[in-house]
Amino acid sequence: MSEFFLEASYALLHALDSGIFWIIIPIFFIGIITDKYQEAKGTSIGNAITNGTFIIFSAFSWLQIIFSREGVPHSFQLSQTLFSFMAIIYGYLIIASGFKTGKFAVKYGRIRVVTYTLLYFTTMVYIPTLYTFKVLLFYCLFFPLYYAAMSKFINLLPEIKASTYNKAITDSKIANISRARMRRKLRNLFGVKEK
Repeated sequence: MSEFFLEASYALLHALDSGIFWIIIPIFFIGIITDKYQEAKGTSIGNAITNGTFIIFSAFSWLQIIFSREGVPHSFQLSQTLFSFMAIIYGYLIIASGFKTGKFAVKYGRIRVVTYTLLYFTTMVYIPTLYTFKVLLFYCLFFPLYYAAMSKFINLLPEIKASTYNKAITDSKIANISRARMRRKLRNLFGVKEK
C-alpha cells in the first residue's frame, strides 16, 4: 500500500511539471457548473449530446498529446490510442442515442459521469506513470465516493435567482412544442431517417 502512495506522490510531482492542472481545473469546473445549473433536475437529451461532444473533443486532444510524445514504447502508445478511440465511440454513442430514443444518452451522458471519466483519462494521458492497473482499479472503486461528494458539494452552491423565471419560460415552450416534433425537426436537420 505504501508503494502505491509513493507512486502517487511521484505522479503528483510529475503533474506539477506537466501543466496538467491547466486542463484538469477547467474540466472540473465545467462539470460542477453544468451539474448544478444545467442538470439539477436531471440530464436532458440536449445536455447529454453536448456532453458527448465534450468527450469527443477531449479524446482528440489526448490523441494529439499521445502522438506528439517521443520515447514512449509503441505498446503503451497503442494502448492509450485505443482508449482514446473508445472514448470517441462513447461520445458518438451518446450523441447518436440523443437523436434516437435518448435512453443511453440520458443515463450515460450525465455530466458527473463524463467529468469523472475525462478527469481520469486526461490524467492518464498527461502522466504516463499513472497508466497502471492499480490506478484504474482505484478509479473504479473511488467513483461512488466521488459521486456522493459531488452531490453534497453541488448542493452548497447558490441558486440562481432567475432560475424560476427560466423554468416558467421553458415549461411554456415545452407545452407549445411537443418533444416528438422537436425530435422530428432534429432528425430532418441532420438527415436521420425515422424508423
